[in-house]
Amino acid sequence: MNRRVVIDTAYILPLFGIRVTNIDNDLLYKLSNKEYVLMYPELLITELLGKIGKNMRKERLREIPLPVIEALEALLLETDILLIKPRREHLETAIKLKVLGHDDMFDNILYATAIHEKAMLLMKDPTFESFLKKHKLRTDIIVREGILNT
Repeated sequence: MNRRVVIDTAYILPLFGIRVTNIDNDLLYKLSNKEYVLMYPELLITELLGKIGKNMRKERLREIPLPVIEALEALLLETDILLIKPRREHLETAIKLKVLGHDDMFDNILYATAIHEKAMLLMKDPTFESFLKKHKLRTDIIVREGILNT
């Protein structure tokens, strides 16, 4: 079984103290104990920062909490998650998906990274999956958390 997994931002948010509905918020801890290689595209750090900021605004926080700072440092040091630098083929594939009509560039980057890194893609986005099927693109790399968590 392929043990390399590109992970959607939703699965990283719990590491920053942000609870996400409809996912297992402890999944990354469980996967790291099962020797999966967890991967996250560097280009998605901007999405992550936006979600952290949105959550801080919702919680009316003016200072970045220490656990968030520590989680950012761990991410940048690649303590538990391998950051994937963008390569030309990642960018080309992401652009092609945009041209085909999928406007969420973060989804496009996730997919492109998984395809070119020969990894599974952990995400919950039925709209994106339908888009891929409509255009006869690979969906067999998309996995559900339950499959990985067994």
